[in-house]
Amino acid sequence: MSPDGMRLGTASSDKTTKVWDATSGQELLTLRGYFGPVLSVAWSPDGKRLAAGSGDGTVQVYSVDIQDLLKLVHSRVTRDLFPEECIRYFQSDKCPPLP
Repeated sequence: MSPDGMRLGTASSDKTTKVWDATSGQELLTLRGYFGPVLSVAWSPDGKRLAAGSGDGTVQVYSVDIQDLLKLVHSRVTRDLFPEECIRYFQSDKCPPLP
C-alpha cells in the first residue's frame, strides 16, 4: 500500500508489477521489463516511486506519480499519445487522459 493509502502495488509471476487504485480497484499502471517473476514491491516514503525485485536478480525503481508524469507529457506533447508511447513511457496498455 502506498504511504497515503490510495494505491496498491502488486508483484506477479507474469513478470509484471501493477499499480492499482486502492479505492476503486482500477488498474492504473502495468510495469514491465523483467526476465523473471516479480517477487516484491516497496514504496518510497513520499509515494512517488515504486521499487520491484525480480527473480531474475534485478531491482527496478519506477516513477509512479502519474499526475507528475502527465504534466510533463502535456508540457511537451501537443497531440494524443499513441498506444506504443503509452506502453513505452507509462508502462501501460491504456493511455491515461491528459489533464
